[in-house]
Amino acid sequence: MDKVNFYIDGFNIYHAIDRLNNNKLKWINYYDLCKSLLKDNEIINKVYYFSAYAFWKPYSQNKHYIFIQALKYFNVEVVLGNFKKKSKNLIIKDNNGNIIKYNYEYHEEKESDVNIAIYLVRDACNRNCDKAILLSGDSDLVPAIKMAKEENADLKVGVVVPPNVQASSLKNISDFDIKLLKIDISSFLLPNSIKLETGHTIICPKDWQ
Repeated sequence: MDKVNFYIDGFNIYHAIDRLNNNKLKWINYYDLCKSLLKDNEIINKVYYFSAYAFWKPYSQNKHYIFIQALKYFNVEVVLGNFKKKSKNLIIKDNNGNIIKYNYEYHEEKESDVNIAIYLVRDACNRNCDKAILLSGDSDLVPAIKMAKEENADLKVGVVVPPNVQASSLKNISDFDIKLLKIDISSFLLPNSIKLETGHTIICPKDWQ
């Protein structure tokens, strides 16, 4: 049986789902979705989920934490990066034409694309799998795919492209591509309630039910 590794770009998929305006789809069972993409002669070796906590948004962070615990229950390995606080100096004019200098602070997600690249190339070099499938539409991953294929000519690399995302550069460099549709996501959702062996229960956030 051929071993398949999956690399999920958490925020890239999340934002694509968010644009579908159906919060229920955010409670996605990535393991079962990945399993549905296998051929008869393939088995899952690893499912990696790459993301980071938005620490400055406590409510969102809590939902994300709950979601990650659910993913772990279903054998998804979670790799966390972080957000870095950054700022920009903006110059604007008010209604009277006066120039106003404004410092704009924002947060930029770090490490996820680097982590995906590292894991993919490592697995290619170590021949940990026969096929690698990335769930992402981020063109920044093109160099990683190129390197993985250079280091392991036998490795097949495919991409699963999120809804309403083109990802032409990813498709061009990959051995195959699959378009993820809204109906695909809705077919693979986590249970609203997950009972753990510890006696605790994971409950889907109310605004995702």
